[in-house]
Amino acid sequence: MDAERRPSRLEAGERWAPLTGVAAVVLWAIGFLVIEGFGDSPSDDAAPAEILRYFEEDEGSLFLGGLIFMLGTLFFVWFAGSLRSTIAALEGASARLASIAFAGAVMKAVFDIALLAPQLAGAFVANETDAPLAPEAAQALWHAGFGFFVAAEYSGALLLVATAIAILRWRLLPAWLAWASLALALILLIPPIGWLGLLIGIPLWTLATSVLLYLRGLPARETAA
Repeated sequence: MDAERRPSRLEAGERWAPLTGVAAVVLWAIGFLVIEGFGDSPSDDAAPAEILRYFEEDEGSLFLGGLIFMLGTLFFVWFAGSLRSTIAALEGASARLASIAFAGAVMKAVFDIALLAPQLAGAFVANETDAPLAPEAAQALWHAGFGFFVAAEYSGALLLVATAIAILRWRLLPAWLAWASLALALILLIPPIGWLGLLIGIPLWTLATSVLLYLRGLPARETAA
């Protein structure tokens, strides 16, 4: 009896796996709110001394919010694995688009984590080590994440374009999602407005894609048919 139940449990786990995208967005939002709501985050043009004071006084909210945000990013990679499986089941042995989409998601996840890593390092050095942190060094750590921000935008565009092509080719999800993905990818590739795509567009896209994948069901059923 146990041997017969085990496959059904695995199938149930796969069935719910796409909703890790919803968990990712929820954790992203909580992490952002903790950092911005409980801390006194300085502006981009803040003086070096102000940034250093932020690292010294708001270490707790920065670390807690940052770790929650990073946990959400891990859920995002799990969601991307479900998306890859769905595309690969239709694409066949080559799984070219599935691999490109997953690679874009992993790249974005790495750069998402790198966004906050310099700030976490600044807070750690300012509070947990004997070596003093100079205001100019704090300013450098604060701005170090901007380059990773742009890299995350471009990596997200790769994920969206590959997914859009797969949707249009095999109709694995509604066509409107493909066109929305291409439009969002274009926004991400334009630096002055790319931040809108990264902070708002991709979370909304992740929510929609996650729910649609869940409603679609397991790709294995279609492959077997």
